[in-house]
Amino acid sequence: MATYVFRCPDDAEFEVVVPMTAVRPTHPCPACRADSARVYTAPTLSTTPAALSRAAAAADASAETPQVVRSLPAGAPRPRGRRWSPVTGAAPVTAARRPAGPHQPLPTW
Repeated sequence: MATYVFRCPDDAEFEVVVPMTAVRPTHPCPACRADSARVYTAPTLSTTPAALSRAAAAADASAETPQVVRSLPAGAPRPRGRRWSPVTGAAPVTAARRPAGPHQPLPTW
């Protein structure tokens, strides 16, 4: 769809959005219904980032028939354990396996 500007001889300019294959040299004015001549203007050239156009196309496609997700995608990473950390790994470290540090040991009763 393209936006075209037309000028009415009695009223002001107005814009019409029609497919490029359906544009005519004249268009009826929305106010007075007189034939209005097309105004030739410079095209509005703007590029949309590819990711944004894909997202807009996906949103338009899902407006009529939304996609329902029933499970996680195949390549998704599995959730880590409850107590995962970069130092201890997936399981907590017991006191026997803990390396000695610069601190003093706790007293035993």
